[in-house]
Amino acid sequence: MLAPPKDESQLLKFSGLNVEVQCNEEIPPLTNATKERILILILKHVKTQCPHRFKTINSSGQESDNLQVSVIIKRYYEGNAFARSMLAGLGLMNIGADVILSDPVDPVTKEKIASYEVNKIFAWGGLYGATTRITDIEDGFAQAVAAAIPGKKEEQ
Repeated sequence: MLAPPKDESQLLKFSGLNVEVQCNEEIPPLTNATKERILILILKHVKTQCPHRFKTINSSGQESDNLQVSVIIKRYYEGNAFARSMLAGLGLMNIGADVILSDPVDPVTKEKIASYEVNKIFAWGGLYGATTRITDIEDGFAQAVAAAIPGKKEEQ
């Protein structure tokens, strides 16, 4: 379910950011290396898109002024390179996740501020489709997740 924040200014109260990548239980488990690679890409895009927005990002402490972002991957299909080479649309790759923004003030309830669904699909055919790997589309997925974190506009 998509639920944008009721008040965008509510997100500006957070000076820190904690991002975690999890895997939905219904898909084959992702390796820790894959989750870490996706997390690093998300953090890179957050820092690139708004370098001065957050004072701390994924610090070791659980400060009350940190926005908690949970990225719950619910689809991670590597597809089939041979099928993509034969015809566009066959053997498609897909990464999909729910992005949940919450306020960690109360560790029990973790008030949910907003939630988004982010999907990245690749279905090109021919040589381009055959040579593209899931790791190639992870960057676009991470960029979309970073863009879903509202309230990240540079402060004037």
